[in-house]
Amino acid sequence: MKLLLKTSSSKIITVTTAAIVAIVGYPLLMHHFLHNGQYQDLALIYLMQFIVTQLLLAAVFASTLLPGKTPLITHFAQMVYGLELPSEIDRYCRNTTWAWALFFIALALISLLLFTFASAAIWSFFCNVLYFPLIAMMFVVEYFVRSYSLPHLKRLPILKGWNLYWENKKSS
Repeated sequence: MKLLLKTSSSKIITVTTAAIVAIVGYPLLMHHFLHNGQYQDLALIYLMQFIVTQLLLAAVFASTLLPGKTPLITHFAQMVYGLELPSEIDRYCRNTTWAWALFFIALALISLLLFTFASAAIWSFFCNVLYFPLIAMMFVVEYFVRSYSLPHLKRLPILKGWNLYWENKKSS
C-alpha cells in the first residue's frame, strides 16, 4: 500500500513539474527567440510542438489498444450503448481507435514533410487553418463509415451523445 501511494504521488509530482516547466519555459523561450529575431527558430519550435501534440494524441488512442485495455472508442460506445457490445460493434470500435491513432500520426508526418519540402506559408496554412477542419472531416468520415458498416445501429443525435458522455463522466 505504501509503495502504491509513493508511486502515485511521485507521478503527480513528475506531471506537475513537467506542467510548470512547460507553462513557464515555453513563453520564456518564445520571448527569447522573438527578442533576438530568430523567427526560423520559432517555426521549428512550433513544428516540434505540433508534432509532439499529434504523437501524444496518437499515443492516447494507441495505448488503449494494448492487451487487457479497452479501446478508447469502445469506452465511448459503452457509455452510449451499455457495457456489453456485440462483437461486430466491438471490432468496429477497435478499428476506429486504430484509425484515430493513425490519423494523428499522419498529421504529424504531413506537417514534418511540409515543413521540410514546402514553403512556410503552405506549412503554416496546414497547421493553422486546415488542422481543425481535418479533425472535423475525420468525425464526418467516421460517421458515414459507421452508418454504412453498422446500418442497424441505433443513431443518436450528436447532442444526446454529448449529454450521455458528460452524465457518465459525472457519475464516475
